[in-house]
Amino acid sequence: MSDSDVHPRSEVARCGFAWCTTLHGSTVHPDDETHRSAGIAFPARVRGVHEQGRGTEADVEVGVLRRTDDADDWLVIEVGGGGLALSLSGAAELRRILTEDPGIGGALSS
Repeated sequence: MSDSDVHPRSEVARCGFAWCTTLHGSTVHPDDETHRSAGIAFPARVRGVHEQGRGTEADVEVGVLRRTDDADDWLVIEVGGGGLALSLSGAAELRRILTEDPGIGGALSS
């Protein structure tokens, strides 16, 4: 990004989404209008689904994202520059499975 890409604006717009922490209008840049929650980060051992071994320690961040061309909010799980975006209905189903499935619940409580 160069100095010609970012110019301070005189007024910051208040966002209509209560969870959004983006300072809309603080600069002239397309990412300024992307709605992002604060996100919650935690350390975890991770690996790709096709990898083997103990995995690696990484910071995982979970938050809500809504880009300007999105019709819906997304739950985003980011790890080391990559990640996954779940629709809110998909995230709700994941929560249900994590709490209600006896096999998964048993593994999580071990």
